[in-house]
Amino acid sequence: MNLETWAYIHHLFFADKLPKKLIARKLGLDIKTIRRALKKNTFSQGYAAPRDSKLNPFKDKIHDLLKNYPGISGERIWEDIQKIGYAGGISILRDYLRTQRSSPKAFLHIQTAPGEEAQVDWAYAGTIPGEPSPQKVYCFLLALSFSSLLYLEFFLSQSLENFLTGHLHAFHFFPGVPKRIRYDNLPSVVRSRIGATIQFNPRFIDFAKHYLFDPSVCNVRSPHEKGVVERHVRYVKKNFLIGRTFSSLPDINHQGFAWRDQVANGRLHGTTRQRPIDLFLEKEQALLLPLPAIDYDTRILAGVKSTSQGLVKFEANRYSVPFTHANKMLTLKANTHEVWIYDQERLIAQHRRGLQKYQLIEDPRHSQGLLQSRPKGAYFKHRDLLLTLGDPAQQYLAALSKTELHLAHQLKKITTLFDLFGPAEVKTAIRQALAYNAFGHDYLKNIILANRRKRDTPSPLGTPSSRINPDLVRSTWVEERNPGIYDDYFHTEEPDHES
Repeated sequence: MNLETWAYIHHLFFADKLPKKLIARKLGLDIKTIRRALKKNTFSQGYAAPRDSKLNPFKDKIHDLLKNYPGISGERIWEDIQKIGYAGGISILRDYLRTQRSSPKAFLHIQTAPGEEAQVDWAYAGTIPGEPSPQKVYCFLLALSFSSLLYLEFFLSQSLENFLTGHLHAFHFFPGVPKRIRYDNLPSVVRSRIGATIQFNPRFIDFAKHYLFDPSVCNVRSPHEKGVVERHVRYVKKNFLIGRTFSSLPDINHQGFAWRDQVANGRLHGTTRQRPIDLFLEKEQALLLPLPAIDYDTRILAGVKSTSQGLVKFEANRYSVPFTHANKMLTLKANTHEVWIYDQERLIAQHRRGLQKYQLIEDPRHSQGLLQSRPKGAYFKHRDLLLTLGDPAQQYLAALSKTELHLAHQLKKITTLFDLFGPAEVKTAIRQALAYNAFGHDYLKNIILANRRKRDTPSPLGTPSSRINPDLVRSTWVEERNPGIYDDYFHTEEPDHES
């Protein structure tokens, strides 16, 4: 036994208050050796050298494993050294590993001033039903360090736009902005980092400048530096997410907001011994920075080029623009629900955002002028509209093309039935017309009217003329006159002009 071992035994027994048997296992020594060492108040060389441990030949291998894989388990190391001849048990190995692994670090608790700091993080929240497969959901959390007041919101991705939107909604929730916000090394915040040199994401810095808060980045692998939000992440996973089911993104947000207000911010906090909402209203809210007059535009911003067909591509979907803007560089902005397309600063198109892939999302008004100058293009548009009704429409079109009727003219007239009666009634009429081999606009219209009479559904007030602008017809109708007034007129005697 050397001096270091003797001193360490005294430290473990008198300072750490460990039992002698545990010290023996920890150091791989015999219990008698531990007893002898503790009887001596001063070190002397008179002790017999300890017996070689069975681990001694394998310690180099153990050190290599710990160096290359810091989190490796004792069982995994035991398996590896058994392969190279270790015949001892796992208990000795575990005792030795306790002396080699670094002990948990202790951190100083720092109390921040009211309104001084907030902390932000993402948490994976599982999946919700979606088409064609379940969708992953992520929880954005922003917690005030002083009062521990929490804002949370769920998104389908951790994109920069969702990240900024989460901040914006949190600022309006308080309302106000903390002076400093702490982050770990998220890609939305940090573009690159070499030691203490940080290159921030330019758009994030522009957002921080707009709201006048100071972004503060934690050291690498130092989650304790934002311990407030880390505890909230665990709290959300264990208290809110576990044991609940969610049918959609609006549903998980609806339940999450209620839980945030009623439970998370309304509970008695374990550290402050006050409800976060009470502490916030009493001491912190008035010290937050005021919101600017105009909100930051957190929408996705992208340059796009329209095709010759007047379409722009965004996230595997295509969106129409007016045909006058075909083959042009344009600006696209998008949020969770909508897509806007601009030419310079002028808005030229607005669509609902497609949530699935490979969708074609069109506004019929974008091609109207083009169709008037290109009759063949109008034919294909009318054909495509008919084919949206599925297989019955495809069969009907094939049969209609074999008749002597003018196909383009018939398709143009059939599409007016969509405006008058709606796609569902047209589809029903097509099925019935196929059964009776009745082809053409007139047959379809008569079938629809007959079906409506059976249901006591009144007919539309008028019929659009092909010579009139269809857009005008959809909003303007000719009033029907009662034919009886003409009968009354003919039965009325004319006045005698001569008299």
